[in-house]
Amino acid sequence: MDRSARGSQPPGAPESSRRRFLKRGLALGAALAAGGRTGPSHGQPAPDDPSKVVGGPLVPYGERSRFEEALREKGPPFLPDEWGANFTPLEETVGIITPSALHYEVCRGGIADIDPRRHRLLIHGMVERPLMLTIDELKRLPSTSRILFLECAGNTRSEWRAPTADKVRFTHGLTSCSEWTGVALSLLLREAGAHKGAAWIVAEGADATGNERSIPMAKAMDDVLVAYGQNGEAPRPGNGYPLRLIVPGWEGNVNVKWLRRIKVVDRPYMTRMEAPDHTSLLPNGKARQFLFVMEA
Repeated sequence: MDRSARGSQPPGAPESSRRRFLKRGLALGAALAAGGRTGPSHGQPAPDDPSKVVGGPLVPYGERSRFEEALREKGPPFLPDEWGANFTPLEETVGIITPSALHYEVCRGGIADIDPRRHRLLIHGMVERPLMLTIDELKRLPSTSRILFLECAGNTRSEWRAPTADKVRFTHGLTSCSEWTGVALSLLLREAGAHKGAAWIVAEGADATGNERSIPMAKAMDDVLVAYGQNGEAPRPGNGYPLRLIVPGWEGNVNVKWLRRIKVVDRPYMTRMEAPDHTSLLPNGKARQFLFVMEA
């Protein structure tokens, strides 16, 4: 074991451990009273030479630097807080992975508050063995991790006609990229014993949206994930904590958040999201349903 792991005192620190502990405790208490942040305040300038001063304390959950200020922006502004979208600030992100805290969100009924210890995933319908799985049981199954993009069907809006927004986040900010970790849906469907005549599944979330989507069995058995991880930790609540269906390459709304139920069926259910919503009006006046693949 090296010296740092044993807690040896750093050089140049003559103060007693007790005195140092008390001073840091007072500083931490003052920081919490001032607003909950344990790092330097925004009004305090950074030292000219940071190597000449003792840095801030270690914290249980990492924060970004106080000089980094990229934030999502909500829109449209006239909708209540529980409806609308949080746009990823693409013009300020770097690399191919979107930080979980900046991953875009779309909500139609607020962000569900779910206790993972009470949450269950039900797989039923045209199956031999219905399954009721806890989060812990899912985590004990073989896992898969994949870097995948998600994109809302409304991304870019009408920018292809004429530019209307003044920021990239508002034109293209409804797409983000994460490493998603979970269980292959095909494994769960094989365990449940889907019937030969089963051609579709219907996925349902546990939020107030009433978001149910029909997905062809061929896609469900191909590359769909039941995800409990996003970028190395649990998904953020706005992105489906504790379970989200990840349907690679298909529009964001099909990637059902707060996943609680998968029903195996023989036909699409024509849910609300597949009837008046998420259809495309054609020049002849008819509407095209089941918009799945997010093309370039």
